Amino acid sequence: MKRMLQMTLAAIMLTIAGTAAALAGEVEATIVEIRPDASVMVLSDGQTYSIPVDFFVDDLKPGMRVLVFYDESTSNRMLTDVQILD
Repeated sequence: MKRMLQMTLAAIMLTIAGTAAALAGEVEATIVEIRPDASVMVLSDGQTYSIPVDFFVDDLKPGMRVLVFYDESTSNRMLTDVQILD
């Protein structure tokens, strides 16, 4: 019985971990527009990404190539990291 409970808990944990991993993404694209007033960034992939309140975007400009990491756990794509590419 104890072994069955351990196996069930392990399966639940793997399911949760797999779901969390599926909700994160990354994309390499060019910045098309940054709208700080609306807290969004538009990329050349056609998607709009939400900018978190504590996110520093002053160094980012339209035309820059970036590698963007985001979280899709809500109805929008929330930025988690942006790396400027050469």
